[in-house]
Amino acid sequence: MIGVIIISSTIFFSYSGEQAKIRGEAFGNSLKFIQEDLRKITHSFDNNLSMFKEGSINSEDFLDFGEKHQIEMDRVILRYDSLQVPKSFVSAVEMFKLSAETQLESDIQMIEWVRTGNEDAYIRSDSLLQQSFQYEIAALGEFKLAQGKPLNYVEQSYQPEP
Repeated sequence: MIGVIIISSTIFFSYSGEQAKIRGEAFGNSLKFIQEDLRKITHSFDNNLSMFKEGSINSEDFLDFGEKHQIEMDRVILRYDSLQVPKSFVSAVEMFKLSAETQLESDIQMIEWVRTGNEDAYIRSDSLLQQSFQYEIAALGEFKLAQGKPLNYVEQSYQPEP
């Protein structure tokens, strides 16, 4: 009887551990896909903004792009809410989401600058962009802590794009 209990317990814990590992990998992959999609979308926004500043596209084309950009960003940001986040990663995911939301607010201010020429919107956009980077760095730190990695790993591995 004791042998059956020991064997059953061993099988149960092995199975539970394997399931937790699978859920963790699924979470990690889902978060990675969200981050990659956000990176692509923001890179596209930056490219279009540069083209506008260079005169390659006019304000009307940029503003049309900006509307689509906002919709895409909103859609990707909502994906954070559907993640099944392990407890130890909750604060990291909240910070990643906050970073993305702040990035979107920065982009909205930049779009406002293009629409109106209001320099205050341009300054707010820049300030919000810096805040977004700070949230991103904090999120990376929280994520690495949850993984059990030292913080100096984050400082060495994170290189924001110019």
